[in-house]
Amino acid sequence: MLSEKQIEITNKLLGNDMGRMAPNARDLEIAVLGAIMLEQSAVNAVIDILKADSFYDPRHNLIFSAILDLFSKGEPIDILTVAQGMRKEGTLEAAGGPQYISMLTNQVASAANIEAHARVISQKYIQRE
Repeated sequence: MLSEKQIEITNKLLGNDMGRMAPNARDLEIAVLGAIMLEQSAVNAVIDILKADSFYDPRHNLIFSAILDLFSKGEPIDILTVAQGMRKEGTLEAAGGPQYISMLTNQVASAANIEAHARVISQKYIQRE
């Protein structure tokens, strides 16, 4: 049986509060990450709105960190460069592997409304905090 302290720590790590899921917008996280890897200019629309911690899903946090790293170096951002950068950092498998990164781009058709999506993700992050 777990102690009250262990339950409290587990709930905090999982974002649970009395069995409720912490505020999140995973579907929008997927759309934003996929759009960034499909359209090079999409990152410019969200770079001032989001940070890696804004993402609820830890995999998305890792992927966005890799995107930010590429952006800061002025390198192209797409499925291959993100996966390659994550492989170098040793975070690719923790983020679901190349298959997961590829799946992100399959879930979105364009970068339309990416800024609005990013604002919702940011709002959910603020609510979690």
